[in-house]
Amino acid sequence: MKAKLPDFDSLVKEATTDGVSFERLLELSQKNLDLAHVLAANPASPPDLLEIMARRRDNIILANVTANPNTPTQVLCQLGKKFPVEFLKNPILPLLLLENPNFFQQIPSNTLSSLCDYVLEHCYSEKGIPKQEIYSSLAPREVLQQLINSEDSMTRFSIAKHPNTPLAVLEQLAISKHENARYGVALNPNTPVYLLEKFVVDKSFHVRSGVAQNPNIPIKAILKLANDPNSEVSRGVFFNSQAPAQILDALLKKFSEYQNGAWITWVASSYGVNPYVLEKLSTSDIHKLRIHVARNRKTPPETLKKMALVQNEHRLVLREIAKNIATPYEVLQHLASEPRITIKEAALDNICIPDEVKASWLNWKY
Repeated sequence: MKAKLPDFDSLVKEATTDGVSFERLLELSQKNLDLAHVLAANPASPPDLLEIMARRRDNIILANVTANPNTPTQVLCQLGKKFPVEFLKNPILPLLLLENPNFFQQIPSNTLSSLCDYVLEHCYSEKGIPKQEIYSSLAPREVLQQLINSEDSMTRFSIAKHPNTPLAVLEQLAISKHENARYGVALNPNTPVYLLEKFVVDKSFHVRSGVAQNPNIPIKAILKLANDPNSEVSRGVFFNSQAPAQILDALLKKFSEYQNGAWITWVASSYGVNPYVLEKLSTSDIHKLRIHVARNRKTPPETLKKMALVQNEHRLVLREIAKNIATPYEVLQHLASEPRITIKEAALDNICIPDEVKASWLNWKY
């Protein structure tokens, strides 16, 4: 246990007394870590001292400086990235906004991202139900309002697509002039149908491609988007988990003929694709396409198993199945007994297999 300075209490009293010179406060802040914690938290500490203390590496000092209303604004905004709670608790925040309504526009984007993540993850539960408000300065709903008015496009997008974003905020972002905000709302699993249906005819193909992926849209909307003149939009339907097989079959045929199949190869490689699509592509006559399906970590284990059991399957397809962490254990064991060394080694190198299991497969003494 760290020893306490014998005169610690008297030094704390001195450090928190009005009229102490800057030089003496600086000396005290460097004398002892506990004393530095007190000075960092003291609202009477001068801004210049807090700015110097913000260069320290101690997290308690930095957190206290972030929560201190006397901390220089620029320093506060930088520290907010690592200490979003202390930033939002700082009682100076409402005053800063009163003096400068565009204050949040001056906050660095990485700090905005941190504030956004904290508010949505800790102040709201799924579907935007608010938790207890712990702030003495700005309430979470006020912070969100500031964030969605930010000029930072990624912050708006992050809020728009987050499952904890309240409905009132989604409704506001759904009519935003910013394309990325509407795109995020289109992707959001909690966006109500009445908003999603408006995105089906959005002027932005990017937004339409987003809503095409949303599993909550009605079948008639999926059909309309599958026939959208923009290929980016119709391709989005491949990522809709509720898209009917008939629509997906028609799209597979369309994209297989498009640009020599380049886009369908991209689909086979992508995460989030409807499992039915990957299953259909797993039986393609084109072995290069099957390679992409075999490599995709989101390919259903049952599909990978079926592919591995196909007679005379191409060796490169089998090698990718052997590498895939989604491949079932029994399939890896089967491939580990392959006479073809590249397939066998790939199965034995699969990170999902414990060393002792690999050893037993090879009859090694472990």
